[in-house]
Amino acid sequence: MKRKKITAVLLTMTLALGCLAGCGSKPELPKEPAVVEDAGEKDKPAQETQQETQAEAQEPEQTPESGEKTIGLLVPATVGDPFIALSIKGLDRLAEEQGATLRTVETLDSAEYEDQVRAMADMGANPVYLMWGDLSEIALRLAPEYPDTNFVLCDVDMETNEPNVSSVSVDPSEAAFIAGVVAANTTEKKKVGFIAHADRPVSRKFRDGYINGVHYADPSVEVAVAYVGDDQDPVKGQEVAKLMIQNEGVDLIFQSASQSGLGVISGCEEMGIKCIGSDDYQGDVSDCVIWSALKPIDEALYMEGDASFKGTFESGDKVYGLSYGLSLYTDIEFNSLTEDLQKTVTDVVEGIGAGEIDVTVDKAE
Repeated sequence: MKRKKITAVLLTMTLALGCLAGCGSKPELPKEPAVVEDAGEKDKPAQETQQETQAEAQEPEQTPESGEKTIGLLVPATVGDPFIALSIKGLDRLAEEQGATLRTVETLDSAEYEDQVRAMADMGANPVYLMWGDLSEIALRLAPEYPDTNFVLCDVDMETNEPNVSSVSVDPSEAAFIAGVVAANTTEKKKVGFIAHADRPVSRKFRDGYINGVHYADPSVEVAVAYVGDDQDPVKGQEVAKLMIQNEGVDLIFQSASQSGLGVISGCEEMGIKCIGSDDYQGDVSDCVIWSALKPIDEALYMEGDASFKGTFESGDKVYGLSYGLSLYTDIEFNSLTEDLQKTVTDVVEGIGAGEIDVTVDKAE
């Protein structure tokens, strides 16, 4: 697999001339381009990575040679965001298997969104992944102009009738429900917490699934809820966690707050209570993390791209979960449970899969 690091400004500069005829006027370049790297470069020393970035910034990125496979990913945040890093993990796997190049661009200026979507498609990337709503809306509008390019809208519920566009999300309700069952069977004080970055639709799915799982296992367990107000502030996440522990008396917190969630984990560790992570395995962040509610977007994006390369790509809105065979927890953490709790979790998973357990119902109500 070829791995390359590029910048939003370089991608635009390289393709500007070729894009003038079909894309309108040349886009205005940002003053300070955001450096973008393929996730496969993360293991390199910081100094080496910085030197490579500076060297590449002096040479324009070339359009892929004929026959070269390219996967495009546009993200409106830094690649250090845990959820984006998880997404890149799936695309790295796809690129490795296909012998393709993964090109990731941080489009941090919304004024450049359309130019960058066009640039990625014009350079021949296929499929092209767009992270979250704003980029996805633009790609959906531009898709008819690029009928031979498959666009994958990531982590959104967005209906589309375009034959070359799929909308992909992973409903966290099932994983959160299972996490709630684990929490209810772990707490000694019968008081647990939930912390997200904001009261938004996706956060509510995590929250409600968790609460419903807690009450499915034990309706008497209390659940405290709080929001950090920012998904990129670990310090504030730590403060919110410590306040909840002190004021609410919880002995376990489930966090779903992105970068701020790392601070929540730190707060739990400092105060000596247990924590449940989200999205990816977070048992390697701290020993206080006893469970991770997986949101395997990496697997979902891999499956979409694999279908694109095989010529079996299907358009439409897709919600991945147990029905797609995705894992909602890790074997490492499952194996650390008591035998009784392992059986409980297994029964719950089978019940959800069979439609016998509704993760949207709160038994305490």
